Amino acid sequence: MNSVNIPDKLRLLNSNKEVAEELIDFIKEQGFSKIALITTKTPNYLITNELEIALYKYLDANVATSLLKTFQVITPSVAYVNQLQLNDFDLVVGIGGGKVIDTAKYLAHINNIPCISIPTVISNDGICSPISVLKEKQNKYISLGATMPVALLVPLHIVEKSGEESLISGIGDLLSNLSAIEDWKLANREEDEYIDDYAILISENAALSVFTQIKNYILQNKPKEQLLKENLKMIIESIALSGIAMEVAGTSRPASGAEHLISHSIDELFGGLKSHGIQVAFGMYITTFIRSELGYISKNTFEELKIVLRYLGLPITLSSLGITKEQLIKVLAYAPQMRPDRYTILNKIKSEERYVSEMLDKLFENKPMLHIS
Repeated sequence: MNSVNIPDKLRLLNSNKEVAEELIDFIKEQGFSKIALITTKTPNYLITNELEIALYKYLDANVATSLLKTFQVITPSVAYVNQLQLNDFDLVVGIGGGKVIDTAKYLAHINNIPCISIPTVISNDGICSPISVLKEKQNKYISLGATMPVALLVPLHIVEKSGEESLISGIGDLLSNLSAIEDWKLANREEDEYIDDYAILISENAALSVFTQIKNYILQNKPKEQLLKENLKMIIESIALSGIAMEVAGTSRPASGAEHLISHSIDELFGGLKSHGIQVAFGMYITTFIRSELGYISKNTFEELKIVLRYLGLPITLSSLGITKEQLIKVLAYAPQMRPDRYTILNKIKSEERYVSEMLDKLFENKPMLHIS
């Protein structure tokens, strides 16, 4: 049985002062004494400077210079993390966007010490997950095992100002769980892959709670801006649960399937076209269509997803993602190679270029498909 590490504290806070108080209270409770802050220039004026001041006061300014150190992430890479020397530090605190949090989690992992996540942007489920995505050699991104945060302290007042696109990206990453779960169930049926029902329960309910709320707002003709404002806490909590589901499962399976392989393939072939959450939402659009064509799900399920993605402003056309049909054919052909060991719906479709071309014509141009079986 896997050892499961779930955050001891999840707090949604409304000011820098509240974040500082929660952080110091947790440090006191756990007895941490030497702290490394991982951040970038961007959050400094937003929150990092204030947290530094509060920690200096708590640690005693006379000795704080040896007990507190701030590292500014230049490049979110494995090489950068390996260069950092933590010596006797017993806590890592990540403050910033996804790449900063991923850097902090991986740094904590290789030094075998706890990590606290203070995300200033909610653009993916990495704010609270046991996985870090960092650059390796030749600027390729790689998924790595990382330390699950022992606490998640979310400054809502900063997240609210981080921009609509980043939050929509986070929602896209969350909703893609529904595609990933279908792939995991498929792998269980076809390949007898082990499946964790409890992890699926957490991941699916997290995604469905937001998906259902979006449908309610559509039915009530309420604008997207109202949805984001009135449901920010629920969205963040659901995204955190998505990360926890991966920790429970001991694998990224509850939140990563063919839609993620498609996104990684886009990154590798074309350097990334949109943020991660937006690309996996587009990947989900494709994989859900494939499932509906092959009879694994109803046509209505695909149509509902299409309506939800359109409402959120997530891409459902080639031009909205910034990719051509020819490029997407290459992406789909290459995607299974991103993780050959991961069985997904892409294993159920023919790899011939003509077949994939006809499938995309039907999806994006409403043309009949000749070879669907």
